[in-house]
Amino acid sequence: MFTLTGYENITESQCGITVSYQAAPILDVIKKKVKPAEGVGSTAGFSFVTVISATTRPTDPLLKFENIFQELLYGNKAEVTRKVNPQSEDEDVDYLAHWPTGQVMRSEMFQDRGSVHLPFLHMHRGHSLLKVTSDYMQTAVDAFAIFISGDINDVLRLPGSYVLQSARTIAMMRVAREKLAATWEVVKGSTPTDEVPYETLEKFRPLFKYITGREMARLNLSDDKILSFIGTHPDLNRHQVGVVASKYIQVNPRWSEAKYLNLMNNLMCGVPMTFMRRIPENTYLQLTHQIFYHIRACDPLQRRFYLAMMMRTQALGKSYSWSAREVSRLGLLLPEVSGADLSAINPEAMSGLTAQVMLEMPIHSLRSITEMQIRNLETKPLNILARKLIAYQAQQLAASDTAVRLCRPDTTVVLIFSSLVCLSVINFT
Repeated sequence: MFTLTGYENITESQCGITVSYQAAPILDVIKKKVKPAEGVGSTAGFSFVTVISATTRPTDPLLKFENIFQELLYGNKAEVTRKVNPQSEDEDVDYLAHWPTGQVMRSEMFQDRGSVHLPFLHMHRGHSLLKVTSDYMQTAVDAFAIFISGDINDVLRLPGSYVLQSARTIAMMRVAREKLAATWEVVKGSTPTDEVPYETLEKFRPLFKYITGREMARLNLSDDKILSFIGTHPDLNRHQVGVVASKYIQVNPRWSEAKYLNLMNNLMCGVPMTFMRRIPENTYLQLTHQIFYHIRACDPLQRRFYLAMMMRTQALGKSYSWSAREVSRLGLLLPEVSGADLSAINPEAMSGLTAQVMLEMPIHSLRSITEMQIRNLETKPLNILARKLIAYQAQQLAASDTAVRLCRPDTTVVLIFSSLVCLSVINFT
């Protein structure tokens, strides 16, 4: 593009530049090194010039079409601008987000009612959204598909109000525990845990057991309704009630009073027995009727401890002095009563034995019940007792038959033994 003419400084007038009048308004800067002439060993005396040349580039047809289209619609002043990077750091756009539904391209009718379908299998896991429509059945099927085929991110995108209303149905699903635990974050949303009201917890009761104990301890335990809700929940394990009870002991220094023990219910299983031994014996007599029906998280050792405290002279006394009201008051402590103490209960007092307690009674204790006590049982406990005794007898018969078959010699063994005896007799003769 340029020619070196001498050793002196080169001016622009001495460069042979050919101007192109057909060039596009896009300019490129070209830097070209000139090879020195033969015999010249150094280029120290040379001067180099950067020459700007024009090159022709083809125009993008799509961009040209968009410009023409924008001019037709909006006039000559319209400008088409494009983002260099559509996914910038400031914008979090999910380009795979979709609403999986079984209504797409389906219009079957049966008895003037539209049918429901599962969504198609090609779902983008982690990008699914639930669209709540007036077709409640189809919406429920779509939500079911998200729980089954989606991941935790899909569950976290579900509407909180819809999950709260469908908590009982969701609890029936056999899905991963992590997905069921994620529903709490959906329902809670941006609300702090200590500000979640009692009404929300009551609606969330079927799924409440999947919350961690640490999250339960963050609830407002100063509210008596929330404390009673946690204490009466039947599906909490001992770790959960232990964490909540530890937090409540820190919150309320007067927790050992009968008033607050009656609110704790199942949370008593989370209190260490060293703390419970410090409680006065007459405090156990002030406990309400239903408190021992909720201690499902207690292990047998804790139940026997509470039974021993209730059988003190200051409380209920020995079993032969119990009335029907006191038998009913013991609740789930009765399965820990020994066979001798159970048979010593007054027959009229056996009417206080409920069906819920009878389901928990072990068979070795039920075998000690006398005939007079059976006559005073209610209908439901009596039927449960009969089923348990029949199942126990069938189990014993099956075990005895198995033992007899093991002891009975096999026919082939008898034949082989008899043949050996005959051969020995023949050889002897």
